[in-house]
Parts: sequence; C-alpha cells; structure tokens
Amino acid sequence: MHLTKEEEKILDGEQGEIKAKALRILKTLGDIFHADKLIPITSTQIAGISYKTIGDAGLEFLEEWARHGVKVVVPSYMNPSGMDLHEWKKMGVSEQFAQKQMKIIKALRSMGVSPTCTCTPYLAGIIPNAGEHVAWSESSAVVFANSVLGARTNREGGPSALSAALIGKTPNYGLHLEENRIADVVFEVSTDWPNLNFSLLGYFIGEISREKIPLIRGIKRASWDQLKSLGAGAAASGGVSMIMIPGITPENRVRSKAEIIPVEQEDLLNVQAKLSSTSACSTLAFGCPHCSLEEIKEIITLNNPNKEIWIFTTKENKEKIKNIPPNIKIFSDTCMVVSPIKEMGINCIGTDSAKCAHYSQNLSKIQIVLRSKEELLNAN
Repeated sequence: MHLTKEEEKILDGEQGEIKAKALRILKTLGDIFHADKLIPITSTQIAGISYKTIGDAGLEFLEEWARHGVKVVVPSYMNPSGMDLHEWKKMGVSEQFAQKQMKIIKALRSMGVSPTCTCTPYLAGIIPNAGEHVAWSESSAVVFANSVLGARTNREGGPSALSAALIGKTPNYGLHLEENRIADVVFEVSTDWPNLNFSLLGYFIGEISREKIPLIRGIKRASWDQLKSLGAGAAASGGVSMIMIPGITPENRVRSKAEIIPVEQEDLLNVQAKLSSTSACSTLAFGCPHCSLEEIKEIITLNNPNKEIWIFTTKENKEKIKNIPPNIKIFSDTCMVVSPIKEMGINCIGTDSAKCAHYSQNLSKIQIVLRSKEELLNAN
C-alpha cells in the first residue's frame, strides 16, 4: 500500500511510538486487503470497550496507549461498555468489575474518545452523510451506516478503529470502493406476510450470505427500527456489512448472475426455534441494538407487570423517559450481551433480538426465549 511522505514519517516514529504502531496496524490491513492507499475519514466508532469482552489484556493495551498522551484526530465514539456508567450498582454489577470498566473508559476518554457507549450512534445524532468514509466497528452500526445512511465503512476491529481515530485515515478497500458495493445474492420475501419479523429475517439472510451483500425483494416499507433489527440479525449470523432493499436503501445494484433464494415463513420460525433454548423466562430484555425512543414508549405501553423488564438505550433516550413502571428498569451505556449478566444473577432472559439470542447463549451461556416483543409482553 502506498504511503505519503507524511504517513511514512508517522510510521518512522516522528509523531511518537503509538502513532507509529497505529499506522503500522492500518498499513498491515491495507497490505492484506490490497488497498492502494489510506483515505481520510470523518468519524470512528470503537467497539471492544466492555471489560467482559476484552478483560485485563485489553485494559492494559488501552492504558499503555493512553499513557503516551496520544489524541484522536477525528470525532470518535465508544460502543457499549459492560455496565451503566452511573447505575451499575442498580444492575447488580460487582465493585471489582466496575473498577476495571471505569479504567477502560478513562483510558479512552484521555485519548479524546467520546463516551457515547452505544451501538446505535445514529440514534444519538451521529449521522454521517451519504458517501462519507468512516471507520466504524460495531457490526450492526456498520450495516446501518452502509445500507441506510449510504456512508462507507468496513467492519473494523476495535484496535483498527482506534488506530484510524489516531491517524484520521483508513485503508481504501472493501466497502470504501464503489465497485464492491453490489449485491451478490437476492432474497425474495412474499409480500403478503403479516408482521414480518425483521430480526429473524436478518439472521436467516446472514447465515446464507456470510460476507456477501444481500439484496431483499418484497419489502415495501421499513422503519429505522426495523432496519436496525434486520442489520443486527444479519451481522450476527454472518459477516454481512451491507444490505440492499429496492425503494428503501439508497444503493441497489445486483450482479446479473446473482443467486435468488425464496424466503418462507417456516425459515424464520426455524431460526426462532434454533435460537430459543427454553420456553419461559421471568426477565425480559430489550435493546440489542439499543432501543429507540419510540420502542421504549411501546414497551411501556404494552407493559406486563408480572415480568421484570430491562431496556437498554442511549443516554439521550434514557433521560427523556419519565414515569417508569416499577417493574421496568432502563439502562444506558451497555446491553445484555456485553454486561456480566450471569454474574449479576440472571440465568434466563426473553428477548426479541436474534442478535441477543445468538451472543447471549454463546458468550454468557444463559437460557433464551426468542419471541416478538408483543408475544413476550403478553405471555403469562
């Protein structure tokens, strides 16, 4: 990959050891994926900040970089941490976990990363324009940025996103290139389905597409909430980073010989059955990805007082909700996937998120009931 004279100087250490390491990470990625150069970006979104997922090794890495006094050079934002930064005691998080988590936040903040702590930066006012190059790393946010907003980003890892934040550039490959933003497989959904479950549809599509771009025919309308659920499901089961839906997403190109796959209701019911490990749970958890304000209001309206309900959302949305029923807890900065949920005494949750069901069973080893929001809230 070609480097400019200025980039070569950074690599040689003229701006310090950590900037040199950051550029080396970007150069290595660029060489692996045959990028021709580094390109400027307008923002980064950095995943891998929960102590649950990165542990002591990740904490030491971040503290080492922070000790050198480096600062990000583009607006940069954090993915969810392992706890609500203000109400972690209410969640049941241990003091030891909280101390380590706060050290991670402190290290990132000292480098200039904003503690947004959300997987839905676009619901917190962080909305790149169509065609803007960014370096985001949360899988569902990547799908949303590419698909719905028309921005351009690859699915970054935490270290590569942080490196891009410190340099202000990312390698020019993958979905940054126009020629790669084209669908390789087409899914045809019947138009007469009532109450299409976008989360299950996304998971089904992701399993088949893997890292290909899917185009979905048959969806006539979809809200941002439905599209974020669709992208989250597809990113969880596969490596999907972009989805196209004619009439809804800004980009819709498909290869002439793309495979066409029909989607039946039975396919989605099979996904639901596969991701459900039990039939009932007393605790319901919503917000993977983080709930919008409209979703929170809907949950409160449909509230089942016999269930303990946890809602995860952005700080901005959390502050707007008043008169919360006693059985409902609203948390920000985290979610059920990246928090130490089993250590908090929760061994089973009901969720409407295929992504949550997938990761909670694999990472947290807890029991899952996967159903629609309405089914969960109406259950005895």
